[in-house]
Amino acid sequence: MPQEKLNVLFPTDKPVPAARSHKFSRWVRVAFPIAMIVVLMLWVLGTFHRGVIQGEKLPVPEDSAAGAVTYKVEPRTVPTSTEAVGTVQAEQIATITSRVVASITEMRASAGQQVAKGQTLVVLDDRDLHHRVEQAQEAVRSAEATLEQAKSDYNRDKPLFEQQVITPYDFEHTQTNLKTAEANLNRLQQAQKEADVSLSYAIIRSPFNGVVVDKQADLGDLAAPGKPLLTLYEQGRLWLEANVPEELMSRVRLNEPMTVRIDAREREMQGRVAEIVPSSDPTSRTEIVRVHLTSTQDLVPGMFGRLMIPLAPVPVLTIPESALIRAGQLTMVEVVRQGAVERRTVQLGRVIDGQYEVLSGLAAGETVVLNGSRAASASASDPAKKVL
Repeated sequence: MPQEKLNVLFPTDKPVPAARSHKFSRWVRVAFPIAMIVVLMLWVLGTFHRGVIQGEKLPVPEDSAAGAVTYKVEPRTVPTSTEAVGTVQAEQIATITSRVVASITEMRASAGQQVAKGQTLVVLDDRDLHHRVEQAQEAVRSAEATLEQAKSDYNRDKPLFEQQVITPYDFEHTQTNLKTAEANLNRLQQAQKEADVSLSYAIIRSPFNGVVVDKQADLGDLAAPGKPLLTLYEQGRLWLEANVPEELMSRVRLNEPMTVRIDAREREMQGRVAEIVPSSDPTSRTEIVRVHLTSTQDLVPGMFGRLMIPLAPVPVLTIPESALIRAGQLTMVEVVRQGAVERRTVQLGRVIDGQYEVLSGLAAGETVVLNGSRAASASASDPAKKVL
């Protein structure tokens, strides 16, 4: 660059090099943001605030356990059990069919209906059956007349044979006619009884006190042997059919009482082992155990149930409900340690004899405060305090 131009830009005795000027501007661009960040941090930390009282950590006062009603947590032995799932089944199920071929003229039962033993369920068309009965009766009357004639011939020929008026051949023929008439009458009388029984099949009755499960025929349908008309199960005779693992079968004995839980009714009931099927399922490795239920007034076949199989008793820790403090989803207790009370979160299990099983959070030998006891004690010692 010519000397005149440098003198115009920098009116000094010595001209400033261009590289030095570029380095200075770059340093300014870097240092300025850093300085601003430092100043901002000092402001946040309160360096520029005057007369502000700095905070400090204060000790948290501990609650005293004096005067509180406490409960010492001690292990107790309780019986345990495991579950085998099963289904409520009817002990006796009947499929109602007809013994004769006839059309249905009346259907007196429907699904869900309770029926009594001997109650009429289905009525069939009995006109053909009545006709057969009348034919059988006519045949019997004709056979009776034939027998009477054979008896009269026998009574007439017997003295003649004894007097040798007639030959033995003639008397033997008379005897044969009498025996044939008697046999024919017996055969026709049996046929009449069969016709009477067939006529009774026109009315189908319930074999026991039960509940109709399904109706499989309607009015006007043709009933025939082997064709289902109704299905019903005996009322009051239900059992739980449970699949018990092989390794637990040693704890199940025939005719022993066992506890059954029905989830749909949210209750437990006592049962008795009625049957043990001596076969194991190779897929599930379970055996079928049928437990007769003693209380079935609100149960129906197909319900889900659980068979409670007793196991060896185990020690557990339990605390009364009055020791629990519930806050939202948390369950806490107040534990006494060296005369002071501290709150601790616990995890609860099942309810045993009105107390809650403690799964975690407490150890045997520790002491917990019962709810309300410390508040009542504090209120008694200081009447000015009110427990809300």
